[in-house]
Amino acid sequence: MKKTLLLLIILVTLIKVSGENSQGKNSFSVGERLEYTLFSDQKSGYRITISAQASESEQWAAKELQHWLKKIGGVELPVLNPDQLYEGPQIVIGYNDLVKEKTGVNAPADSDESFRYFNSGPDILIYGGKNRGTMYGVMAFLENELGCRWYTPAVSVIPERKELNFKGFDRSEKPGIRVRNDFYFEAFDPVWAARNRMNGNMGFRQQPGGVESYWGVHTFYTLMPPKEFYDKHPEYYSLIDGKRVIEHTDGKHVEPAQLCLSNPDVLKIMTERIKNRMRESPENMIYDVSQNDTYNPCPCQCEKCQAIVKKEGSESGLIIWFVNQVAESVGKEFPDKFIGTLAYMYSRTPPKEIRPRNNVVVRLCSIECCFAHDIKSCTQNQTFLADLKKWSALAPHLYIWDYVVNFSHYIMPFPNFNVLQSNIQTFRENNAIGIMEQAAYQGRGGEFSELRAYLISRLLWNPDCDVENVINDFMYGYYGRAGKYIRQYFDLLHNRITPKTHFRSGLSPKDSIFSDDFVNESIRLFDEAGKVADNDEILGRVEMASLPILYLKCKRTRVLAKRDGTYAKFCSIVKREGVTFYSENGEPHRIKFHESLEKTE
Repeated sequence: MKKTLLLLIILVTLIKVSGENSQGKNSFSVGERLEYTLFSDQKSGYRITISAQASESEQWAAKELQHWLKKIGGVELPVLNPDQLYEGPQIVIGYNDLVKEKTGVNAPADSDESFRYFNSGPDILIYGGKNRGTMYGVMAFLENELGCRWYTPAVSVIPERKELNFKGFDRSEKPGIRVRNDFYFEAFDPVWAARNRMNGNMGFRQQPGGVESYWGVHTFYTLMPPKEFYDKHPEYYSLIDGKRVIEHTDGKHVEPAQLCLSNPDVLKIMTERIKNRMRESPENMIYDVSQNDTYNPCPCQCEKCQAIVKKEGSESGLIIWFVNQVAESVGKEFPDKFIGTLAYMYSRTPPKEIRPRNNVVVRLCSIECCFAHDIKSCTQNQTFLADLKKWSALAPHLYIWDYVVNFSHYIMPFPNFNVLQSNIQTFRENNAIGIMEQAAYQGRGGEFSELRAYLISRLLWNPDCDVENVINDFMYGYYGRAGKYIRQYFDLLHNRITPKTHFRSGLSPKDSIFSDDFVNESIRLFDEAGKVADNDEILGRVEMASLPILYLKCKRTRVLAKRDGTYAKFCSIVKREGVTFYSENGEPHRIKFHESLEKTE
């Protein structure tokens, strides 16, 4: 009995000494598990370990971890490689022999964006694919375990702590959507995108680890400019009412036409030019060959083109027939690249028989949908849902071009938050490899653009995340004490949606969803938010959030808005914040808005 007791005392002593030697501070037992201390009182025995062969994004992630740990706990951990002598625990960044020893798994593919972080005794190991997986794991560790938030490119909330003790970590994640394109101006910042696990924006050329980027859209005339070809080869362009044309008018608008896709020379030129684009810009994953952007479609009416359309029962049949041939040729030289095209407006209906090749990505656009309700529940969205399901069955790679903004009035209230999660889940269920959420992309000032950009980043990574928690976290993290009133305004706005409410990506200030009582109550809530703002910086954020209501009042009651100072306040905020795009139309719309108010007596 005495011998057994002596052995137990020796064992406990060895564990204690081991903890002291490895951490510079005691590890201590909690029940049957040891608790470890990452830092305490601005001291730590840890270092960050990263191999000499680490990728660019893994090196960046190690620096991020070092930077934020210093902000949080006042400790600056050295960044060392495994060969450098060091006594003590470590945070291992990236897959290495120690990870293999502890997990028994082989190295993930470089492009694998999934990650795992866990502890082995006091050591913390974070690994994933070299391109972005490890980097995302580091950012998730900082977010989940230390409470870091990167709400916008300019606003990070990093909680300071005296110490961090832990008994164990073990978390694995993988992206819910492969290509995640959060198309808000705020989301174009490459560092913000990396911290929030976005990988698909066209503007993210400098993001550590590269991106799953998409070159171009509406590229018929980009690749075959009429200025270059039309005079000598009008046969390359649409035959409309017996004439080869490069543009068409409905009496009000002049818009571009399309190409004659059955012309073999068009195929030859387009194929060679898209190959040249791949040679010149090899960083992209998908290269676009798609129709011009026009409400008046003007597809070619020639006999050969229309024979294919008739056979397939849709203009998309002709486009897929053409794009498949481009993709077949491209695939021989670029087997890892994709050709993208649109299923958009006149080409949205799927073809009857022809299937896109395996290296073709079909980008289906939801522009005709009602955004007051989700795709599944709204009667006005059932034809789109039917097309989505058909394309899902046909296309090996389906990419969704979705819309989350009022293009006619970027700044105006647009209550569509309730559809964001359900729609993204529906796209995932129908095998979408990528989703682009097109928004206010030209500049700051879109309605709740900071919140939407942040929430969309959460949803594209994890379509099943708790949306209410994300919104509340942002409200109080970004707006502080004022978040209580801004959340009340948010709910007031979205509670105006009824089963009979319908709107698309253009919502009018005179729409029945709005009323003067709603405007007045909203202004009252923002006044209350301003009174409790923690400081001038947060007051500025509150005022930015109030712009939609000020704009709406100016549009609905111009004389009153001019007289009571609403318009002057609106002008002051947009000038201070550099807001220049009031709609996608840009400068003309902004000038017209101000002229209409300036002339008001």
